[in-house]
Amino acid sequence: FLPALKEMACLLVAANAWLLPPARTLYAQRQLSASRSRPCMQRQPTARDDVPPVDKATFVAAVEILDRELAKAGGVDPPKSLSEAEGSGEAAFAIGKTTAKLPLSEVEGLGLVEATYLVLVSGVTTPLVESGLQVKDTIVSVSVEGTELHESTRALDLAATAERLTAAIKTAEENGVAEIGLELNRLVELRYAEK
Repeated sequence: FLPALKEMACLLVAANAWLLPPARTLYAQRQLSASRSRPCMQRQPTARDDVPPVDKATFVAAVEILDRELAKAGGVDPPKSLSEAEGSGEAAFAIGKTTAKLPLSEVEGLGLVEATYLVLVSGVTTPLVESGLQVKDTIVSVSVEGTELHESTRALDLAATAERLTAAIKTAEENGVAEIGLELNRLVELRYAEK
């Protein structure tokens, strides 16, 4: 029990930058799973359409935090800092946009964490990888095909993002839809083509 409590402790990474512990991620997953058996809360977070898209520096900082924590959890050395690699000219990064489907049968295989003002995907099952999700993606919006539900998750915290996902799951179930649509941002490395 005590080791579990230690894992649940939040880690202050830098001023105003928190990485939620694995237990909180599990809690968010349980909330999503539990939504399948009980009605969703009626309160919806207000849209944050006035918030500009995440900037690259924030995205890089969040990914670096997640990389360090994943390495620490795996007992390996963390990878080289992305910002250092970009600063030295070894690499260049951009934010890409893509979509994926989240099958309702695989909701419990999605892990989310919050790092430096950005909610990132921290864990995915093989079926979720096959449907287009990757660790380090950030979910920008959720939708349910054949309904009017299209909710932005841009610049929301973990709890509000989980609420939007829960609402989408409930809507999909009520309408007999087997999956929800996700719009994602992904940090991609830019490379020169080999000649």
